[in-house]
Amino acid sequence: MTTAHHPTAPDRSVLLFTVALAAVSLGGAVVSVTSGLAATVLDAMGPNGRLSIPAPMMLVQLLVAAVASGPRRRPALIAGVLLAVLESVCIVSGFFDGGYSDPALTGWQRAGQLLLVAMLAVVGVVAARRAARLRPGAVALRPATQAIPEPARGDAVRVP
Repeated sequence: MTTAHHPTAPDRSVLLFTVALAAVSLGGAVVSVTSGLAATVLDAMGPNGRLSIPAPMMLVQLLVAAVASGPRRRPALIAGVLLAVLESVCIVSGFFDGGYSDPALTGWQRAGQLLLVAMLAVVGVVAARRAARLRPGAVALRPATQAIPEPARGDAVRVP
């Protein structure tokens, strides 16, 4: 039994937004170290980090985003759904680990935390959009730059 690959156009937006998320997370880790919330960047990107995503979780997100951005439809679809779920879990986990209610955070650190959460949400939405476009039976959308062909003169136009 052989399986046919169903290629699709790669969409690097999921990967690009996830790389931006990783940059925000790394920036949050640096802020944590410079402000005394963590001793090292690795501590800041560990399970007790407040302004960044734990390093193993960030690596998983980058890997899943790379697959979601790829040309193979089924793996990209599964990875897109998985990444959207992962981002939701990351956002919700902050409510349970005390990250959002830490009294040690200053106003600027809270703003950085909000930026991180907003980036998580953006990546989740972009990944979900990619998955929705790849699902079987999805209507392919034309790029905005591609014109809709006009019917030739004399062609009958069918109105549903």
